[in-house]
Amino acid sequence: MRIWAALVLLALAGPVAADCPEGEADFAAQYTDPSLFERGIAAVEGLDPWQGALSAVVVPHHLEVPDLIAGGIALARETAPERIVLLFPDHFNQTGRGFATTPRGFETVLGPVPNDRAATQALIEGGLPASCLFASDHGIGAILPFLAHYLPGVPIVPVALSIHSRKPDWDALADQLAPLITPDTLIVQSTDFSHYLPHHEARLRDQQVLSILAADDEDALLRLHQPDHIDSLAALYLTRRLTRAPALVVANRNQQEVTPARLAETTSYMVIAFAPDPGPVPRRFLGEEVLMLGGDLFLGRSLPRLLSDELAEDRVIAAVLAAAGGSPLVVNLEGVVLEEMPVNLPHLVLGMPADVVAGMLARLNVVAVGLANNHARDLGEAGLEETRAHLARAGVAAFAHGDALDIAGLSIVGLRDLSNSEPPYSDLITAQDLDQLIRPDATRPVVAYFHWGREGMTAPSAREAMLAQEARARGVSVILGAHPHAASDGPVLLDGGDTILFFSLGNFLFDQTGPDVSGALVELRVFPQGTVFARQLPLPDLFDRARGLIPAR
Repeated sequence: MRIWAALVLLALAGPVAADCPEGEADFAAQYTDPSLFERGIAAVEGLDPWQGALSAVVVPHHLEVPDLIAGGIALARETAPERIVLLFPDHFNQTGRGFATTPRGFETVLGPVPNDRAATQALIEGGLPASCLFASDHGIGAILPFLAHYLPGVPIVPVALSIHSRKPDWDALADQLAPLITPDTLIVQSTDFSHYLPHHEARLRDQQVLSILAADDEDALLRLHQPDHIDSLAALYLTRRLTRAPALVVANRNQQEVTPARLAETTSYMVIAFAPDPGPVPRRFLGEEVLMLGGDLFLGRSLPRLLSDELAEDRVIAAVLAAAGGSPLVVNLEGVVLEEMPVNLPHLVLGMPADVVAGMLARLNVVAVGLANNHARDLGEAGLEETRAHLARAGVAAFAHGDALDIAGLSIVGLRDLSNSEPPYSDLITAQDLDQLIRPDATRPVVAYFHWGREGMTAPSAREAMLAQEARARGVSVILGAHPHAASDGPVLLDGGDTILFFSLGNFLFDQTGPDVSGALVELRVFPQGTVFARQLPLPDLFDRARGLIPAR
């Protein structure tokens, strides 16, 4: 029988006894061995704190992964909150279908954690019951020593959440908590994710949660299942609603990764930051890889002359480094790279000087380019091979139609549905092409990079929708698109989050301008267990930057 079912039976039989201290005394420490916490603190000693405002952090409460708990709390150590609202699941159903708090403080093996008595008393007066459950629930007990260490003296407002509560209950509690959530309040959400599934199933549930958080889709979030996806949907819903800030997942690990024994039932863990304006976050936090993907890059026609001006080139470089945060980049290279440019090259035959391409790719931190597009063969197979040779000499990896590039813990597969030289010129991707998305290593996430659609499109037609579903059916985690020269508004979930779709990244740098031209970036955070968190970031018009047309702030 699953442990979850056992807990339910235990809850039906009656509450787990928890004794309050006498009078107004603080709760005693749940754990007396400091090494349980010190090893997590030591593991993240070199972790830099979060830069800028931080509204909330989500951390696990299993001491099997103390580095993840420590790492999540350590991110907030320089944010100087005035209070912490600590949300956690009531593991032993002592709240029934509701919630509870306490006005008591806490002793821990690493020092005391005070209570924000004025805030908790206001909650109690508003109808939230005071409870003794805080004496023994590990959902809070495993977190408190880390708070004592990293945020000493900051008072907390502890709130236990019933696993049986529902959205109307959460909304009512959110209204009650809202007055406490100021810019100087930090929400700490103590939550574990997928429970009681073998690792391969848990990994899929984790990917669904990651995609839903990236898309910020409340309807999809409310369809998550306890405990297959998460142990406290109430906590995640409340954090999202109270912060109104986007999520950035910086760690995702499964219990199977920390033990050599094969487990039939596992637990998953995430560390999530909610920040009002996270922007690009290039650095690695807790073992993940970071990679940025962009749209169409062309460095021919008017661009070599423009970029020969050092000021113009510097403006472009500065804009890209700001938008991408310095992360390694993968873009779609439109055209043929040539040692010598032919005279009178037709306007729609895209050629680029090799020296300009090599110099710009190096300065932009482009580590790989896609050649699965309608211009890579503008000068035939010989032109494509010359392009590959120039890129290899520049140390830049390349992937053409049907190729898979293994990079940063994932595989990127390029597929083009369009060609300028091959009849019927469109609708070219076949079932055999799509099968290239099925990679031998099923634990490695796959990104499908499609060249599809029509210029100016920002949403898929029936053709692209069909290709996206076929990619999803082949296990692809993330779908990206290029060719329309305009960026789509944001991600779309496929089948509840199995796959996340960014229909068009538009232009990276292209000699086009106008109101219908735009670009975007997608930041990928790739986790060792084979999941990926993908979020869309804005990109300014780099062609306008090259020409000195910088919009006023």
